[in-house]
Amino acid sequence: MKNIISIALVDDHTIVRNGLKSLIEVMGDYKVTSQHDNGWAFTKAIAGVPEPDLVIMDMNMPEMNGLETMRWVREHRPSLKVLILTLSTDEKTIIELFRFGVRGYLPKNCTADILKKAIDDTISTGYYHSEMLQNALASGAGKAEETKTILDRITDRELLFIRLICDEREYTYEQVKDIMNVHRRTVDGYRESLFEKFNIKSKTGLVLFAIKHGLVTI
Repeated sequence: MKNIISIALVDDHTIVRNGLKSLIEVMGDYKVTSQHDNGWAFTKAIAGVPEPDLVIMDMNMPEMNGLETMRWVREHRPSLKVLILTLSTDEKTIIELFRFGVRGYLPKNCTADILKKAIDDTISTGYYHSEMLQNALASGAGKAEETKTILDRITDRELLFIRLICDEREYTYEQVKDIMNVHRRTVDGYRESLFEKFNIKSKTGLVLFAIKHGLVTI
């Protein structure tokens, strides 16, 4: 007997959900077992019932969008595997998605082959690593040695600064100053030093650099 993969769809457009359902169920041993208009409806429906094997969720929805729903998922159902559908593929959005436990994301203009790969990869390995995610958070041969080289170039205080900047609570530079108990100009000095050492141009770039090279984990 085949093992059927149960999938929940969360999207505020009925035509999108129905189209996804039709496409998904002809691609493999998948069954769309529930559909929901938004994150709020999904969280109410899933309370106290068995989890689906996978959730495919829109990012932009009324009442409770994808990120708001992922906050709930992380607190109440952290084992849920969620793929996000989004029109936005900027690096900041990628960081936010993975901070909240998303297992992968798909641009809404993706092909059926990519959708199938994303479902299969998430079910089999726990994550779907899209090309853009690989570019942003790439790891490969020699990563440990590369990380050691980077750590050799930064001070303990700079490493603490990096970890605070990457913290999911999204500390401002002013808050980092207070936590580290230093003057604001000292914090600015850590930032400028790191930017110069590694040719980084922005706070988002620093976060991606830190994740990519294993200085912090999501």
